Amino acid sequence: MTQIAKQSLMITFVAVALIFAIVGFFFADHHSLAWFSENDEATATGLSVNAKISPNLVIGKSAEQIKQDSLLFSVDFSGTARKNMIAVTRDEKVEGTFLKYVKDHYAVDHKTGNAKPGMTLAFEGVPVENNEPYFIDYTVYIASAFDPLAVSSLSATIVIPDTVDDLHPYPYAVSIDFYVGEVSESAYRGTTSVADCIHQTERANVELFPNNGTTVPLNTEGYIKVIMRCYFDGALQDPQTGVAYVNSNTVRTDGVVIGVDFTAVDAETAE
Repeated sequence: MTQIAKQSLMITFVAVALIFAIVGFFFADHHSLAWFSENDEATATGLSVNAKISPNLVIGKSAEQIKQDSLLFSVDFSGTARKNMIAVTRDEKVEGTFLKYVKDHYAVDHKTGNAKPGMTLAFEGVPVENNEPYFIDYTVYIASAFDPLAVSSLSATIVIPDTVDDLHPYPYAVSIDFYVGEVSESAYRGTTSVADCIHQTERANVELFPNNGTTVPLNTEGYIKVIMRCYFDGALQDPQTGVAYVNSNTVRTDGVVIGVDFTAVDAETAE
């Protein structure tokens, strides 16, 4: 390992910034699942990603990009957009996407985002094909800039957006499922949300290589592929009031900007 690679105990880089512009959300509730009520779609006029990385690691938007001679320490996904997004929540029983949405949004109270008394909601799994309204995937490729680097930890957490407002708490519902290598049950590493990071729950940090860490390969020899599945989670509610973070009564059309920090701990210097 080079002297430069040994200099830092902890390697931190910002990997993603998401911009959501919201109009007319739709959530409902069933067994603590919260959803919008009046409409079944949310318009996102812009969703962009920027990535920055420490000098010890490099990052790219493709496997080819990570291998090139001109090493990248940041990538920009701006220009990527997702419109008419439908709120979903994670369900491990839904094969392929592991996400589901509520079909009968007429049963939702528009002020609380919860089901009206006596109502029971029906859910549908998000399809593998034609799933653009439900989520958007961002993929980054991570490698070492100098030599293969053993890390005891490589974790991810959402950066709290500046636009968080307790009177309009819909940004709390922005969530990300993290997968390493592919989207599958075995590749799933965890989910975190803006709400988790604000309240510092046990889900605030997602460990991508639990137990023993990993070795980040040299960029010319390999990479770590991380898929970030981003969506509005209809299952998230304020733990004190039980009101959905996103509901038709408090949602605004302002954009939401979030980031994701990936933090790697050098295994050699962590001992």
